[in-house]
Amino acid sequence: MEKNEKKELIKKIFSEVLGASNVDTKIIEKYISSDYIQNVDGNTLDYDGFISHMKKQKEVIDSLDVNFLAIAQDGENVFTNHIVTAVKKDESIVKVKVIAQFVIKNNLLVKCDELTQMLSGKDEDKDIGSRH
Repeated sequence: MEKNEKKELIKKIFSEVLGASNVDTKIIEKYISSDYIQNVDGNTLDYDGFISHMKKQKEVIDSLDVNFLAIAQDGENVFTNHIVTAVKKDESIVKVKVIAQFVIKNNLLVKCDELTQMLSGKDEDKDIGSRH
């Protein structure tokens, strides 16, 4: 994988998996390894936990927008600093800042290690990054 291809893979995951209106496991399998591990603010999700997380997200989120403030690559690692703005089904807005390290092997995302900070939203949404 070329350097820019790994960064583009991360952007595709955000648009085609996180930004999708429903959970499509065929699309998820295209980008994310079955051995996937995600660490978010001290919570760990495996692949099945990630699927559950996506389903919970789709229950409450109508749409989301990701603004990459910075994105860089070092070998198999892609680092991002990004803002996620989610419009919930009740029309309230949640805005979260995310610093993340993604590990890509064999053209699949195998690990995500991230810290999130809610910038705006309701207290009930503080776990929006890891709810499952």
